[in-house]
Amino acid sequence: MYAVLKSVGKQFKVSPGDIMKIDKIEGNVGDTISFKDIVAVGNGDKFEFGSPAVKGAEVSAKLLHQTRDDKIRVFRKNRRKHFQRTKGHRQYISILKVMSIKSAIGEESFKEPVKKAAVKSETPKKSATKVETTKKVEAKVEKPNKTEAKEKKTVKKEATEVKE
Repeated sequence: MYAVLKSVGKQFKVSPGDIMKIDKIEGNVGDTISFKDIVAVGNGDKFEFGSPAVKGAEVSAKLLHQTRDDKIRVFRKNRRKHFQRTKGHRQYISILKVMSIKSAIGEESFKEPVKKAAVKSETPKKSATKVETTKKVEAKVEKPNKTEAKEKKTVKKEATEVKE
């Protein structure tokens, strides 16, 4: 089920469980806000359109957060006139979660999903560390010493000398 609601001069298509970001409205965090100005309501093949609003329709939402939106930078420039201006703006917004939609078509509410307890599998950590240490020891054994590498280089130099 979905509804098209009108708020703060804008229209929003919402369903139960949706999170919407609108211009700031009055209220405290955790309050339930109901919208009565519903333009349209739909549920599958059923649809109701109001002129100007659907009678008896209501959308209730929970106020999650009052904050400010991302900064918008406004840059103005006139070519060849040495004119540049930069301004910024941050709009106050409210973040809402749609909890239920009621109308003549029907009623639908948002239900929180049930969290399942995480099952911890027991892994022996000591055996894993033993395997890692043996790998480190093997890696150290495989690397040649620096003195052996220098001896090899000197051997190569002696072989390239020219005898007279």
